[in-house]
Amino acid sequence: MVRTKGTRILIFSFLVIPVIHLLVFSYIPIVSNVFLSFTDYNGVTTPNWVGIRNYKRLFTDPQYIKLFKNCMWYMIVAIPQLIFAFVLAIFVNGKFRGINFFKGVLIVPYLLNGVIVSTIFIIFFNNSGTFNSLLRFSGLGGLAQQWLHNLRLVNPAIASISIWRYYGLNFIMFFSALQAIPTELFEAASIDGSTKWQEIRYISIPSILHILFINVLLSISGSIQVFEIPYIMLNGSNGTVTPVIQIQQSAFSENRVGFAAALSILVFIIVVIAVSIQKVFDKRWTLYD
Repeated sequence: MVRTKGTRILIFSFLVIPVIHLLVFSYIPIVSNVFLSFTDYNGVTTPNWVGIRNYKRLFTDPQYIKLFKNCMWYMIVAIPQLIFAFVLAIFVNGKFRGINFFKGVLIVPYLLNGVIVSTIFIIFFNNSGTFNSLLRFSGLGGLAQQWLHNLRLVNPAIASISIWRYYGLNFIMFFSALQAIPTELFEAASIDGSTKWQEIRYISIPSILHILFINVLLSISGSIQVFEIPYIMLNGSNGTVTPVIQIQQSAFSENRVGFAAALSILVFIIVVIAVSIQKVFDKRWTLYD
């Protein structure tokens, strides 16, 4: 079909607004942020070029290295989170009455607003809260303490919230992947006399390995971007500052916009690498399938 000049102009006009939107709200801010990361800009005066000083400080100052150590707790708790979700998905895979209701219940924590989640766990970890009450009821009252004020335990305590919040999402992803496996594979394995464990090991796990890999990468990128829960619960105090909280504090509380820009670029690079790896392997698995 031959396009008239008027048709081409109409198509172009529809593309102009999205392109302008991308330039103004995505690409230009990224380029501007890269430039500011090499300056000492404070949000008011003219920025002065300082080279890689901001980046050097990020990699040498223990205060900022600890930011990424705090993120490690969120990566660590992702391990039991994924294991429990996978085991439950295996257990309920197949015909299970009321599975839709079950999935609905598990996904509720993921759908809750961060403020609500934070409020729930401020009460949960309070000295007279649910967790300490359970410890005392179980005869382990000696372990009860102010969990959010213990500098050694506050980060793992807050990170453990991720298990409760994202467990249901991981379960649904694993369960959906298991449901997509052709039943013929299990029927053939059953005829050959395979056990349930052999079916899981040689059929279920290899078939959803790409979903597991995606969940791991999402956990890594999500751990680097943690913000709302530690910020709302403690405002980053007691050693709970994460890279994103530090970006907010540096830019808006300490007027160190240049340093905040450098940290945001570093976080951006880590997330892009994780997402890129995910897309590459996802494409390979898709082609393989």
